[in-house]
Amino acid sequence: MLVFGIDIPLVEIILVFAVIIFILLVESLIVISLLIRQLNKTNKLSQLMETLSETLLAIKKAEIDELDKLKRR
Repeated sequence: MLVFGIDIPLVEIILVFAVIIFILLVESLIVISLLIRQLNKTNKLSQLMETLSETLLAIKKAEIDELDKLKRR
């Protein structure tokens, strides 16, 4: 096969393409695994934030109830 006027065997071209495709496949697997880890961390963080907000709301409600009890006296 002629490439820019140089004769290169077709087997070597296929081998080079196979190596490039393999490297891209490995890189994409690494990126996907990192994205999945980050997604799991984000889900855990959102659950913790939800728990924190529920706790803060419960504390505020308890404070309001206690202030109402003190005002009634």
